[in-house]
Amino acid sequence: MRNLLAVVAISLIIQPCFGQTTYAVQDTAYVHAVELALDNLKKGNCQPCLDVYKKAFSISQKSALSTLRAAVCAYQCGQSQQARAYLEKAISLDWWSCEDMWKNRKGYPEFDPLRVSLLAVDFQKDIDKQKIAAGRNPTLERELETIYETDQRPRLKMDTVGKLEGFKSPRVALLLEEMRQADSVNLLKIEQIIQQYGYPGKQLVGDQLSVTAWLVIQHAPLPIQEKYLPLMQKAADKGDLSKGNIALLVDRIRLRNGLKQLYGSQIHTHSDGKPDGFHPIEDEINVNKRRAEVGLEPIEDYARRFGFEYKPPTSK
Repeated sequence: MRNLLAVVAISLIIQPCFGQTTYAVQDTAYVHAVELALDNLKKGNCQPCLDVYKKAFSISQKSALSTLRAAVCAYQCGQSQQARAYLEKAISLDWWSCEDMWKNRKGYPEFDPLRVSLLAVDFQKDIDKQKIAAGRNPTLERELETIYETDQRPRLKMDTVGKLEGFKSPRVALLLEEMRQADSVNLLKIEQIIQQYGYPGKQLVGDQLSVTAWLVIQHAPLPIQEKYLPLMQKAADKGDLSKGNIALLVDRIRLRNGLKQLYGSQIHTHSDGKPDGFHPIEDEINVNKRRAEVGLEPIEDYARRFGFEYKPPTSK
């Protein structure tokens, strides 16, 4: 269960937001128009929605979010060319945010009509062009997305089933075998990627996917972890990977070698999967100082997120 807990701790949480509280321009007429357009979008009134967005954009058009929403209104009104133009404009304003919102189906359900339309293909091609121009590799990103999903799926299922049926149940045993098979396949893929590209970090695949290779290696046998630690350390030194990720891997390697961990990232759990404390920590009094140096939260807050209280010693 320690593997799963470490993964959950670094998971990114995206909050739903079918609404708007900040605006690209602090102009009363613009804000009123955007709010009215959004209200019409929610009600399914495509033409009033489109008309009011056009009014807002006559004042200013700096928001990728509002421009994407205008594209939805245009598409629902049968104006595909106008929708296409708005999509292109939104990408030119902020392609990174466009992709982030596009993928966040729970947070932005209003984009669903476009996501299943023929325009979605062109939208992705335009995003890919922007990525390539920025030095990113969209094909590799999609491969890493698949690897990430196959890494996480059995672990999340195992956590859910374990809490319901116990972590020694037959279903957990099956999921554990599924997890091991996925880890084996994913490791082969990651090693091939590293051989071709070096460490696939932030510059090549973006911030979110930069952790994928690290995650797979976190779940690999000790010799593999030790083999790739120097490579990942260099990536972190260049800003291509979070130093906090390296801290978690260092702790895992140390524990496997019979040493105390340095950063307090590895949590001990009961047989029922509930965390109850940390594995032994080297120089425990200074653990928060080391955690701060690599961008990790105070260990008290980290423990609290796992449901238990902890305070590092104040003296030896």
